[in-house]
Amino acid sequence: MPCDTWVSVQNPEPYIVRIIREPAPETTLGDVVLGALGLTGVLTLIALALGALLAFGLIRWHHRHPPESRHLPPVSPLVPDQSAPPSSQAR
Repeated sequence: MPCDTWVSVQNPEPYIVRIIREPAPETTLGDVVLGALGLTGVLTLIALALGALLAFGLIRWHHRHPPESRHLPPVSPLVPDQSAPPSSQAR
């Protein structure tokens, strides 16, 4: 009976050995800073391009649709209305 116990303790199956590759090189602080600056640069270029596109669109819109202030008389009492004939009451 002690022989049966000894056989059950020993594992008759073979061991499988897997070869593990070398670990990847460590990431340094310089790598992190360089990556952050690269990402910031890309986002800055995207923002500049979208800003230029929006400015172009607004300028085109302004040229096609002039503001109404060119067509309406001024409402300020300090700015005389040039399109109205002079009043006969003002002497």
